[in-house]
Amino acid sequence: MPARKSPKIPVENRLARQVLVESLRVRRGENVAIETWSHTLPYATAFVYEARKIGARPILLLEDEETYWKSVEDLPAKTLGEVGNHEWGLLSKTNAYVFFMGPADRSRLRSLGGKAFEALTAYNHEWYERAKKARLRGARVYLSMATDAAARRFKVDGKAWRKELLEASLVDTADMVREGRKVAQALRRGKRITLEHANGTHLELRLKGRTPEVQDGVVDPEDVAAGRNMIPIPSGVVGVAVDESFAEGTVVANRTSFLQSERAEGGKWTFRDGRLVEYSYRKGGDAFEVPYKAAPKGRDLPAFLSVGLNPRLSQTPQMEDQERGVVGVAVGGNKFQGGSNDCPFLSWLAVGGCDLKIDGRTLLRKGSLV
Repeated sequence: MPARKSPKIPVENRLARQVLVESLRVRRGENVAIETWSHTLPYATAFVYEARKIGARPILLLEDEETYWKSVEDLPAKTLGEVGNHEWGLLSKTNAYVFFMGPADRSRLRSLGGKAFEALTAYNHEWYERAKKARLRGARVYLSMATDAAARRFKVDGKAWRKELLEASLVDTADMVREGRKVAQALRRGKRITLEHANGTHLELRLKGRTPEVQDGVVDPEDVAAGRNMIPIPSGVVGVAVDESFAEGTVVANRTSFLQSERAEGGKWTFRDGRLVEYSYRKGGDAFEVPYKAAPKGRDLPAFLSVGLNPRLSQTPQMEDQERGVVGVAVGGNKFQGGSNDCPFLSWLAVGGCDLKIDGRTLLRKGSLV
């Protein structure tokens, strides 16, 4: 009698199992909240099932896209930007939180203007502060951002984008945890950074002993204690705020920068005396230049450096710094990363296949960790 084949597990359930068990380490008896928009409901319901399978207690929060936009059109923005005590109460009693971001139509959201956007998302800072206080373990699932509308804006294939995000979300986190620790240790102890590539990149930065942020796909007790309790899915990057007073040389991107308004390609930045003094792009430069010129003091200072860890990402919109071996360099505000510059402007370039040295010792050789 032929052996019975095991039933194929749907990808939605594989994702749910990976995030709940490996990333958030959900245990029997814990409270799990899953927040979703209507376009990601099939994934969210898989999380409900898998949480119950573990023995946890899930609750599903749903925001309907159509109702949301009707509310935006008909009601004061302040109404949507407020959170009730019942939701704060839920947050305080939650052990693990999974967030499928929305709305699906991000272009429409941005078109509302700065003041309307701020009013609609006024709760955001308080939500994250309360989440830290509650010591919950959380994940933001970026698959929800890969809509066909966003794919058209970034000029990528939506189906291929979603497939890559799923594959990158399912990688074994063990390698990223190990490599992330090694990179973080070098960045925490080091003083001088040298970044080089045959494309003309030669940039020197300085470090100030700041603690790097490691996003390795796992929320461990150390992350929770440090307030780094919300991770992106997929994950895979180590970032650190650099010395804002020092930057010398040039960085030339060989990866696309997927900025808020559109994609920018062939970016080249030159720093002198600690400031960005020249910039150019082969294509899409307005996506950088327009907000840069409108930004206040601090826009031209070096912000942070990052090293990617995820082997399944490659020039992925909004996650280009997480591709394994890619080095990201940013200018602008870095307070969120533990720096001192609170400028609201932030932009970045990414270089793959480069050499990265810390205090003269090679950390990356042609994009591979030494």
